Amino acid sequence: MPEVFPLEVYMYNDLQSLPNLSFPLMPKEEFSNDLESLYNIPFHSILLTYPKSSEGKDSSFQDWKKNKVLKKEAPAIYKYTQEYNHPVSRKPYKRIGILVGLKVDDWGPENVLPHEGINSEVVEQGIQFLEKYQVNSSPIHLLYSDPEKSFQNYLENPSALVSKFTDTFGTTHKLEKFEENAKMNLNHLFKNNPLFLADGHHRYQTMILYNEKYGQKALIPAYISLMENEPPTILPFHRLVKLSEFKEEKLLKILRSFFQLQPISSENVEAFTSREDEGEWGLILKSQSFILKPINEKVKHFINKKAYNEAGQKMALIDYLVLKYLENFKKEQPKNWFNLKFSYNFTKLSKKVQSGEADFGLILKGVSMKTLRKTVLNNSILPEKSTFFYPKMLAGLVFYDLTDRN
Repeated sequence: MPEVFPLEVYMYNDLQSLPNLSFPLMPKEEFSNDLESLYNIPFHSILLTYPKSSEGKDSSFQDWKKNKVLKKEAPAIYKYTQEYNHPVSRKPYKRIGILVGLKVDDWGPENVLPHEGINSEVVEQGIQFLEKYQVNSSPIHLLYSDPEKSFQNYLENPSALVSKFTDTFGTTHKLEKFEENAKMNLNHLFKNNPLFLADGHHRYQTMILYNEKYGQKALIPAYISLMENEPPTILPFHRLVKLSEFKEEKLLKILRSFFQLQPISSENVEAFTSREDEGEWGLILKSQSFILKPINEKVKHFINKKAYNEAGQKMALIDYLVLKYLENFKKEQPKNWFNLKFSYNFTKLSKKVQSGEADFGLILKGVSMKTLRKTVLNNSILPEKSTFFYPKMLAGLVFYDLTDRN
């Protein structure tokens, strides 16, 4: 059974500054404003989240504490709400849950269940960051299915407002602190169903290895929200590909070996992504767009075979069959011939293809929450960067001091 505790953290001394000093944990390319400008804002949370160590003197968490930029809060359980409009359907949603300290244990149904693969290089970079800065300002996000309504009832406990504001993406964040008696029986909330990790796979694995390396038992700041409040379909992470040499007709010839290419207007591709997954993908080129429908018998077998019929294997196909097959382009290319990036934002992806920043985009369809649950419970893992849970948690909402011995 997952163990959660009241969270003992530092917060900005002036909570009115949160709109200017915090930021959603989005991929850097998704920011509409100039992300670089944030590094010039004194004590901006990005300095302790994505530090630029190669430029000038590093920010120091210890200095921030000494200068009273941050103040230590008494252990507490926080109620955290995000209100937003879905970036595709524009429907309003309200996500609600608690912000706590989560005991870090090995993956599994008794602790935390993952749904995506993990890049070991990213984890190693995370360990190096923790060793140097000794602070965690990036809460992970977990989902809990609550058919018994016990968690939902817990959220009705009295609470006091800490901060409320709207970020640059239009999400309204509301942080409240529960009264003291809400600490009682906290762990019994999660005894009946597992916690599904929505966002923060690398951060959680980093914390496992960091604790093992230093013999510590540091918690990880965790936001646990109701799964029932999520949209029925999770946003996908699309793929952007740039090659050192690219010929559109050659790509289409390769893809026709595996897929029927059904022309579609670029305006309709985004709507296509919101449909239930049926083993199809989209392709965006500068001059035209297509739906990719498998025709090759091996591909059909890969999709329809019972053992490969869940979301993880369907997404793996587009990554490990199509993208790997593009190595036909390689030949005598330089070492960095292939550049793969990810984006949930179809509009920005399309613009990058039109501008030539990317040669083409592979458009994935969202995974239903029902399919994701079944996939995870069957011990299947999706490829890295398969889902995009929107909106993201905020960096700088809390600062967890790794030197504290909880």
